[in-house]
Amino acid sequence: MDQGMKRIRIEFDEAKCIGSEPCYKADPQTFGFDHARATAILLNGKPIGERLFSVDISGSPERIKRAVDAASSCPVNAFVVMDLDSKNMLVGNQIQAKDAQEMKAEYDDTKHFVLDPKGYFLIRINWETNEIEAGFCNEKNSVILKVMGKKPIDVYHTIATKTELNLRKEHFAYLGRELEKAYHCLMTNLEYVQDEELHNMKPREKK
Repeated sequence: MDQGMKRIRIEFDEAKCIGSEPCYKADPQTFGFDHARATAILLNGKPIGERLFSVDISGSPERIKRAVDAASSCPVNAFVVMDLDSKNMLVGNQIQAKDAQEMKAEYDDTKHFVLDPKGYFLIRINWETNEIEAGFCNEKNSVILKVMGKKPIDVYHTIATKTELNLRKEHFAYLGRELEKAYHCLMTNLEYVQDEELHNMKPREKK
Protein backbone atom coordinates (compact mmCIF):
# COMPACT_ATOMS: atom_id res chain seq x y z
CA MET A 1 0.00 0.00 0.00
CA ASP A 2 1.14 3.58 -0.72
CA GLN A 3 2.96 4.90 2.37
CA GLY A 4 0.89 8.07 2.19
CA MET A 5 -2.38 6.16 2.35
CA LYS A 6 -4.28 5.58 5.58
CA ARG A 7 -6.94 3.01 6.42
CA ILE A 8 -9.88 3.26 8.77
CA ARG A 9 -12.99 1.27 9.62
CA ILE A 10 -16.24 3.12 10.33
CA GLU A 11 -19.12 1.45 12.14
CA PHE A 12 -22.53 3.08 12.14
CA ASP A 13 -25.37 2.40 14.61
CA GLU A 14 -28.44 3.51 12.67
CA ALA A 15 -30.67 3.09 15.73
CA LYS A 16 -28.89 5.99 17.44
CA CYS A 17 -29.16 8.38 14.49
CA ILE A 18 -31.43 11.41 15.02
CA GLY A 19 -31.07 12.81 11.50
CA SER A 20 -29.20 16.01 12.35
CA GLU A 21 -27.03 15.65 9.20
CA PRO A 22 -23.59 16.98 10.31
CA CYS A 23 -21.79 13.86 9.03
CA TYR A 24 -23.39 14.07 5.60
CA LYS A 25 -22.78 17.81 5.29
CA ALA A 26 -19.12 17.46 6.33
CA ASP A 27 -18.28 14.48 4.12
CA PRO A 28 -20.83 13.48 1.45
CA GLN A 29 -18.20 11.16 -0.05
CA THR A 30 -18.52 8.86 2.98
CA PHE A 31 -21.98 9.60 4.33
CA GLY A 32 -25.37 9.92 2.69
CA PHE A 33 -28.74 10.96 4.02
CA ASP A 34 -32.21 9.48 3.60
CA HIS A 35 -34.46 12.53 3.81
CA ALA A 36 -37.61 10.42 3.70
CA ARG A 37 -36.59 8.61 6.89
CA ALA A 38 -34.47 11.43 8.37
CA THR A 39 -31.48 9.20 8.97
CA ALA A 40 -27.84 9.08 7.92
CA ILE A 41 -26.46 6.47 5.53
CA LEU A 42 -22.96 4.98 5.62
CA LEU A 43 -22.19 4.80 1.92
CA ASN A 44 -21.02 1.32 0.82
CA GLY A 45 -21.60 0.12 4.38
CA LYS A 46 -22.19 -3.61 4.90
CA PRO A 47 -24.61 -4.94 7.55
CA ILE A 48 -22.83 -6.34 10.62
CA GLY A 49 -25.83 -6.60 12.91
CA GLU A 50 -29.35 -5.28 13.46
CA ARG A 51 -29.21 -1.71 12.07
CA LEU A 52 -25.41 -1.81 12.35
CA PHE A 53 -23.19 -1.13 9.33
CA SER A 54 -19.44 -1.09 8.67
CA VAL A 55 -17.16 0.09 5.89
CA ASP A 56 -13.37 0.12 5.43
CA ILE A 57 -11.93 3.20 3.78
CA SER A 58 -8.44 3.88 2.49
CA GLY A 59 -7.21 7.19 1.18
CA SER A 60 -4.98 10.20 1.61
CA PRO A 61 -4.53 11.73 5.07
CA GLU A 62 -6.82 14.57 3.99
CA ARG A 63 -9.52 12.16 2.84
CA ILE A 64 -9.33 10.15 6.05
CA LYS A 65 -9.30 13.24 8.27
CA ARG A 66 -12.45 14.50 6.59
CA ALA A 67 -14.23 11.20 7.27
CA VAL A 68 -13.02 11.04 10.87
CA ASP A 69 -14.01 14.64 11.60
CA ALA A 70 -17.43 14.05 10.05
CA ALA A 71 -18.04 10.94 12.15
CA SER A 72 -16.83 12.78 15.24
CA SER A 73 -19.38 15.55 14.63
CA CYS A 74 -22.29 13.20 15.34
CA PRO A 75 -24.07 14.52 18.47
CA VAL A 76 -25.36 11.07 19.53
CA ASN A 77 -22.25 8.90 19.06
CA ALA A 78 -23.70 6.87 16.20
CA PHE A 79 -20.22 6.20 14.75
CA VAL A 80 -17.11 4.32 15.86
CA VAL A 81 -13.91 4.82 13.85
CA MET A 82 -10.86 2.57 14.11
CA ASP A 83 -7.41 3.12 12.58
CA LEU A 84 -6.79 -0.20 10.85
CA ASP A 85 -3.00 0.22 10.87
CA SER A 86 -2.38 1.32 14.46
CA LYS A 87 -5.56 -0.32 15.84
CA ASN A 88 -6.23 2.92 17.74
CA MET A 89 -9.78 4.10 18.35
CA LEU A 90 -10.16 7.43 16.58
CA VAL A 91 -13.83 8.02 17.39
CA GLY A 92 -15.48 6.20 20.26
CA ASN A 93 -19.08 5.95 21.41
CA GLN A 94 -18.64 5.49 25.15
CA ILE A 95 -19.75 8.34 27.41
CA GLN A 96 -17.19 9.30 30.06
CA ALA A 97 -18.84 10.73 33.19
CA LYS A 98 -16.42 9.76 35.96
CA ASP A 99 -15.71 13.32 37.10
CA ALA A 100 -19.04 14.85 36.12
CA GLN A 101 -20.67 17.22 38.58
CA GLU A 102 -23.99 15.92 39.89
CA MET A 103 -26.93 18.13 40.84
CA LYS A 104 -30.33 17.21 42.26
CA ALA A 105 -33.00 18.65 39.97
CA GLU A 106 -35.85 20.52 41.60
CA TYR A 107 -38.36 23.18 40.67
CA ASP A 108 -41.19 24.82 42.60
CA ASP A 109 -43.41 27.27 40.71
CA THR A 110 -44.24 29.16 43.88
CA LYS A 111 -40.54 29.76 44.65
CA HIS A 112 -38.73 29.81 41.32
CA PHE A 113 -41.13 31.29 38.78
CA VAL A 114 -40.14 34.77 37.57
CA LEU A 115 -42.29 36.61 35.03
CA ASP A 116 -40.28 37.67 32.00
CA PRO A 117 -40.50 41.49 31.79
CA LYS A 118 -40.41 41.28 27.98
CA GLY A 119 -43.73 39.45 27.79
CA TYR A 120 -45.30 36.01 27.65
CA PHE A 121 -46.46 33.28 25.26
CA LEU A 122 -49.97 32.09 24.52
CA ILE A 123 -49.82 28.55 23.17
CA ARG A 124 -52.63 26.67 21.48
CA ILE A 125 -53.38 23.92 18.95
CA ASN A 126 -54.90 24.85 15.61
CA TRP A 127 -56.99 21.75 14.92
CA GLU A 128 -57.85 22.88 11.40
CA THR A 129 -54.20 22.89 10.30
CA ASN A 130 -52.95 20.36 12.91
CA GLU A 131 -50.27 22.81 13.99
CA ILE A 132 -48.98 24.19 17.27
CA GLU A 133 -49.17 27.97 17.54
CA ALA A 134 -47.17 30.16 19.90
CA GLY A 135 -48.15 33.81 20.12
CA PHE A 136 -45.86 36.24 21.96
CA CYS A 137 -47.46 39.14 23.83
CA ASN A 138 -45.36 42.14 24.86
CA GLU A 139 -48.28 43.44 26.90
CA LYS A 140 -51.60 42.02 28.07
CA ASN A 141 -53.50 40.38 25.19
CA SER A 142 -51.34 42.08 22.56
CA VAL A 143 -49.80 39.46 20.24
CA ILE A 144 -46.82 40.84 18.30
CA LEU A 145 -45.48 37.51 16.97
CA LYS A 146 -47.13 34.22 16.02
CA VAL A 147 -45.09 31.14 15.14
CA MET A 148 -46.78 28.02 13.75
CA GLY A 149 -45.33 24.56 13.20
CA LYS A 150 -46.10 20.86 13.00
CA LYS A 151 -43.54 19.88 15.65
CA PRO A 152 -42.25 21.50 18.87
CA ILE A 153 -38.68 21.74 17.53
CA ASP A 154 -39.92 23.70 14.50
CA VAL A 155 -41.60 26.31 16.69
CA TYR A 156 -38.93 26.39 19.39
CA HIS A 157 -36.00 26.62 16.99
CA THR A 158 -37.64 29.39 14.99
CA ILE A 159 -38.29 31.45 18.12
CA ALA A 160 -34.80 30.82 19.52
CA THR A 161 -32.84 31.53 16.34
CA LYS A 162 -34.94 33.71 14.04
CA THR A 163 -36.37 36.28 16.43
CA GLU A 164 -34.80 38.91 18.67
CA LEU A 165 -36.98 38.46 21.74
CA ASN A 166 -33.97 37.91 24.06
CA LEU A 167 -36.00 35.97 26.57
CA ARG A 168 -34.88 34.75 29.98
CA LYS A 169 -33.39 31.25 29.96
CA GLU A 170 -36.21 30.06 32.18
CA HIS A 171 -38.70 31.34 29.62
CA PHE A 172 -37.16 29.17 26.91
CA ALA A 173 -37.35 26.18 29.25
CA TYR A 174 -41.03 26.93 29.88
CA LEU A 175 -41.66 27.32 26.16
CA GLY A 176 -40.09 23.94 25.38
CA ARG A 177 -42.14 22.25 28.10
CA GLU A 178 -45.45 23.69 26.93
CA LEU A 179 -44.78 23.00 23.25
CA GLU A 180 -44.08 19.34 24.02
CA LYS A 181 -47.30 19.11 26.02
CA ALA A 182 -49.24 20.70 23.18
CA TYR A 183 -47.67 18.29 20.68
CA HIS A 184 -48.59 15.30 22.83
CA CYS A 185 -52.18 16.56 22.95
CA LEU A 186 -52.17 17.07 19.19
CA MET A 187 -50.95 13.51 18.61
CA THR A 188 -53.37 11.92 21.10
CA ASN A 189 -56.45 14.11 20.48
CA LEU A 190 -56.49 15.73 23.92
CA GLU A 191 -57.69 19.25 24.73
CA TYR A 192 -54.53 21.25 25.42
CA VAL A 193 -54.73 23.69 28.34
CA GLN A 194 -51.69 25.90 28.83
CA ASP A 195 -50.01 25.57 32.25
CA GLU A 196 -52.11 22.54 33.14
CA GLU A 197 -50.47 19.22 34.00
CA LEU A 198 -50.55 16.72 31.15
CA HIS A 199 -52.34 14.04 33.15
CA ASN A 200 -55.27 16.45 33.60
CA MET A 201 -55.83 16.95 29.85
CA LYS A 202 -59.18 15.59 28.68
CA PRO A 203 -60.07 13.91 25.35
CA ARG A 204 -61.50 16.25 22.72
CA GLU A 205 -65.19 16.02 22.14
CA LYS A 206 -66.13 14.70 18.74
CA LYS A 207 -67.52 17.40 16.46
